[in-house]
Amino acid sequence: MRRGAIKFHRVNPLLLAFAFLLPFNQAFGQSDPVGHAPELACRVDRISPQRHTLDVSCVAVLPAKKFQLRFTDQFAGVGGLSERVYGLKIKDAKSDALQLELRGDGWYSFAVTGEAQPITISYEMRLARALDPSQFALVSSLGETAGFLMPGDLLPRLCADEPACNEAMKPVRLQITAPQGWQIAATGKRGEEFFEIHDPQRAIFFLARRREKTIVAGAMNVQIAIAGDWGFGDEEVFKLAEAIAREQAAIVGSREKGDFLVTLAPFPQPLTGLRSSAVTIGRTVALMLNPNNDPAATFAHYRRHLAHEMFHFYLPNAFRIRESFDWFWEGFTRYVALVTLARLRLIGLREYLDAIGAEYEAYWFNPLRTRISLVAASPEKFADAASYDLVYRKGMLVAALYDLELRWQSRGKVNLADVVRRLYQDHALRGREVGNREVLDEMRRLGDFSRSIRDDIEGVREIDLGERVKPYGLVMEWYTTGRGGTRLKPATKLSHRQRELLSDLTKTANQ
Repeated sequence: MRRGAIKFHRVNPLLLAFAFLLPFNQAFGQSDPVGHAPELACRVDRISPQRHTLDVSCVAVLPAKKFQLRFTDQFAGVGGLSERVYGLKIKDAKSDALQLELRGDGWYSFAVTGEAQPITISYEMRLARALDPSQFALVSSLGETAGFLMPGDLLPRLCADEPACNEAMKPVRLQITAPQGWQIAATGKRGEEFFEIHDPQRAIFFLARRREKTIVAGAMNVQIAIAGDWGFGDEEVFKLAEAIAREQAAIVGSREKGDFLVTLAPFPQPLTGLRSSAVTIGRTVALMLNPNNDPAATFAHYRRHLAHEMFHFYLPNAFRIRESFDWFWEGFTRYVALVTLARLRLIGLREYLDAIGAEYEAYWFNPLRTRISLVAASPEKFADAASYDLVYRKGMLVAALYDLELRWQSRGKVNLADVVRRLYQDHALRGREVGNREVLDEMRRLGDFSRSIRDDIEGVREIDLGERVKPYGLVMEWYTTGRGGTRLKPATKLSHRQRELLSDLTKTANQ
């Protein structure tokens, strides 16, 4: 969605009292001419990696009337975000504190009296709260090695009435003072002192003592920024990210251009075990990794997650989304990440099949597998762990089955990449809205898939993986050694057509 430019005016004498708070006195926002959402100029400073805290101060010019101030309290299943705000104060031009009325979680009201005047909003943000490890990358965080600052949950929403508070956040100018020795990485336009943020909910700032490299993939400039020490070298990360960027651009026939950012950092708090947390917002990948004592296993885990997140540059972030169809943009992207690595010859058939077996095992033990469809689970994926798991794990399993059947019906001439490419070209590049209907219509167009789409995506019919993969020359078995689980393997005897199909799964794009 296009947004208008931000208009700013020079400071007037009434603002001089605020110079000690915000030394960017040429850039205070004006009030909205229709009185809905005044613009903000904000500053983040006194960032303490050790204490996991930072200070925020914002300025707006407001007319005399009653206003509402809101902080994000819920995002992507993470609740209580407004509880991180401490010492909230609002002052007028005379440095008199305005009375705040608490209306709800992160929701306040206050009144401005007299003539139009600047007000300052100041508070401390405490980011030391422990989260489920999978949630850390979803919200602003700060550790001793690096931090991810997201204006969507750091900055307040200032509005004159209830409807305006439910609209998208207004553009903002933001100044960030990084800790000594740290640098700031972000996409978008930056002035001499400010970042101009047109959509605060689609912005991420990476702060760290970092190493970096910028690579070119088509018309995309991809900056890769790394913080922390790992059991693998920076150059391995740079080469991996570049290979993924180029391969995925080829998969969709990319026309994207401009600056993109891919980051790698440790979790902000100590954890045990191999795990990662990531989010891709706009053109930025924020990825946190916690290694185990096996560098090879750690890097294998990382490359799979990185390929998933980088494909979000296209799906869904390049599209105009009408509704939630997470089963496709998460579950199918999970599968595309696997295919990306297979096309790059970074994994072989064994790892490809093991990944599908693991998804089936997770699906089999999900209590919702015969109770809620993928389409119905997508809007409610944050409702509970089972819904979330179903969207990702069954979504990937169904993607694999669809891809195998599409390759089988077309005798290797068409695969899932063709579906994604067609959607990208017909919708993303043309700015057309996309939702469940468009995705399912495109999936049906390339073959006989009415029954499988009805059963696997729109319905709740149980998937019998063993039966479904037999035509492709695959056998599924349950095994009890080690941790136990399911495993797919090629049958002892394969037809020529089956051998061609399995071989095609790990061919590179230009073969």
